[in-house]
Amino acid sequence: MVAITAASRRLPASARRAAVVGVHAILLGGCATAPAPQQQGATVAPPPAAAPQPRAPQGSLVAIVDGESIEFNALREPLVELAGQTALRDAVLDARLAKRLKESGIKIDDAAIERERKLLLDTLSEDPARAVELLGEIRSRQGLGKTRFAQLIKRNAGLRALVASAVKIDDAGIANAFDMLHGPKRVARLAVLSSLPDAEKFARELAQRPFADLAVERSLDESAVRGGLLAPIARRDPSYPEPIRVGLFATAVGSVSTPVLDGGRFYLLQVLEEKPADGVTLDASRARCEAMVRLSRERLLMEALARELSSLERVTVFDRAFDGAPAPTKTR
Repeated sequence: MVAITAASRRLPASARRAAVVGVHAILLGGCATAPAPQQQGATVAPPPAAAPQPRAPQGSLVAIVDGESIEFNALREPLVELAGQTALRDAVLDARLAKRLKESGIKIDDAAIERERKLLLDTLSEDPARAVELLGEIRSRQGLGKTRFAQLIKRNAGLRALVASAVKIDDAGIANAFDMLHGPKRVARLAVLSSLPDAEKFARELAQRPFADLAVERSLDESAVRGGLLAPIARRDPSYPEPIRVGLFATAVGSVSTPVLDGGRFYLLQVLEEKPADGVTLDASRARCEAMVRLSRERLLMEALARELSSLERVTVFDRAFDGAPAPTKTR
């Protein structure tokens, strides 16, 4: 799902902003779930003993290599192994989503799909050209071709329509959004260590070596390749655990924090600078803050609904290849 873990929060500023605001359209792709072991409740039905094998459809020729033909049947099993269960979960999600939308009297028309597409681009970048470029990169990394991307956009439009009435905007959420957008931010380097002795040894060696060099060598966080350098962090940024944010803002600029425990690991933060608030008032930014809160909360509700609808419980899987189960052994 879209759960943000401590080790995956260290994104470049533009990517982190998009993640916080909710670039759920991409993250909910593939029904928002990775291929997983067979779920309890899913039924794998063996084919009937006397069931005839279906004929290969006409036009199954895929390619000709040096005069030899390659038919789709030769590619089917590798394709199913590659992404079969993800495709099955997408199909299960789409079928249940269509049913839920019909029961709710909601129709996803072309206008709703276009709004979803525009929303995705807006969350990626304020520059339209840059947004299109970033979307192309994401689609390339995630293998989202024309068909799957169109399905993803329609799917997210449906999920958003179903959760819309459940989204609540409150003063606390607006205050958090305002702090993230306009409040003071701190720039720091981070080192993640596996134990308290390791963190204490790291801190002692700072007397002889720069924090960045030690972070490259020892930090378990993905930011290690940048010497632990993080994008600016706001006091209420929910993409970082509270203990880390508290430690960051309790440490004087130019100093290194005491080891902070979170999730079984120890964090050291070197505070480099504090960027002051930008002076924008809450009244001037309220509409933007409300939109930010709505997107963030929609994302969480959409993810939860996607998990529910893509469950393989009460699904009878006739083709074991799509369930990840080993094929039955053939005997002669």
